[in-house]
Amino acid sequence: MIASTSHLILLPAYNPGPRLRDVVAEVLRYWQPVLVVVDGSTDGSEQPVLELARTEPALRVLVLPENSGKGAAVLAGAREAAARGFTHALVMDADGQHPAESIAKFMATSAAQPDALVLGRPIFPANTPPARRHGRKLSIGLVHFELMSKAVADPLFGFRVYPLAPLLAELGPRRSGRRYDFDTEAMVRLGWAGVPMMNLTAPVRYFSAADGGVSHFHYGRDNARLVWMHTRLIAELLFRRWPSLLRRPAPRLSCAWLVLLLATGVAAHTTDAEPLIEPSHRVEATAPAWRDLIESFAHHPDTTADFTERRRFPFRKQPVVLTGEVRVSVTRGLSLRYVTPDDRTVVLDAKGVLIRTPSGETAPPSDPHAAADTALRHILEFDLPTLDHDFEIYGERVGPTWSLAFVPRTAALRHNVGRITVGGEGANVRRIEIRRTATQSIEIAIGPPRPPAPFTAEEIRRFFR
Repeated sequence: MIASTSHLILLPAYNPGPRLRDVVAEVLRYWQPVLVVVDGSTDGSEQPVLELARTEPALRVLVLPENSGKGAAVLAGAREAAARGFTHALVMDADGQHPAESIAKFMATSAAQPDALVLGRPIFPANTPPARRHGRKLSIGLVHFELMSKAVADPLFGFRVYPLAPLLAELGPRRSGRRYDFDTEAMVRLGWAGVPMMNLTAPVRYFSAADGGVSHFHYGRDNARLVWMHTRLIAELLFRRWPSLLRRPAPRLSCAWLVLLLATGVAAHTTDAEPLIEPSHRVEATAPAWRDLIESFAHHPDTTADFTERRRFPFRKQPVVLTGEVRVSVTRGLSLRYVTPDDRTVVLDAKGVLIRTPSGETAPPSDPHAAADTALRHILEFDLPTLDHDFEIYGERVGPTWSLAFVPRTAALRHNVGRITVGGEGANVRRIEIRRTATQSIEIAIGPPRPPAPFTAEEIRRFFR
């Protein structure tokens, strides 16, 4: 079991039958805390759960006076979770069909990419009716059209981790998306808001009526509701949204560079990023003009420095600010120990990414966005020959101060990583920006390095592997 102070499980429940208590108990064995939202149930299924909550401090039950729909229940739970200081919620069905054993994988992915909506891609069992498997293809096609992207594998599968702030900002003020249309509308509107999407596979259990399975989906009424939802979304796309969606992949680096300098407050050569990316500034990985820095970094002693990280999202007016310590070792890789807003350590080395929190450590599943983590490690090691495989490199030096821009060579890297700009003095990196879009970026300001000293055995144990 894993306990968390930032991520909880949210189970909306409406007349799910006697299976509910067993589902809640199973989920508690994998993750805590758990919030059950009883959406005006009339079958008494909430009573055993309320009894369990009296002896289980990690379980909380929110009872709504009348049935308002799945979307309304999820949003009520999201408001409750946010009020208690949680930042993310994994929403799953209360009937036992969603996989509790996949919770840790989804939560680890969300912790590694906290700005993302982590979506499930269902793996259906053999006993699933064909109509359920194939009938969703129309919805998938419509959502791909509405997002002008194929970033979503399955818009109907409700097993997903929501970042609560953008969810409440986008769906909270609206009257729509309160029943079975919630999963799809929430995902499309979060996509329009610039929230990145990540898809992870998850096995599904199918319970027929003979097995005790319960479904409240009304084929006539709820399909009409879904048709009306897609009509509204497509109309909004055609008359309002499509210009911004077309513009989204094209960042303006000159503005980004100015924002970075203002945010970090680091004195540096003031050449902005756009003029830097031109043929006259192209850097070959083994160019003599940069060989001395490559050699200096390759033999650099163990380094520790404070850092401030600012994450900018299109759905927030102010950036999310994180602080901590960075440790760089030529042999062991990179370690980022975050102190605020929560205590966690991210280790980036040749084995990949490892996340340590007070409740344990996890290795996130493979994901395209991990390319940014790998690039960050090579940048702090000034490993230009390795970076040259994936990026075109542009740079300029003025005395001890230098600036580099890394432009992805492939469309996949441009989408998943974006452009990276870096500046430093001597053999020390002082600022990094990873910009995916004009409104979504990560800016890292690194303070002066502390006096060099080999890492102690305790530091190696705590901050590396």
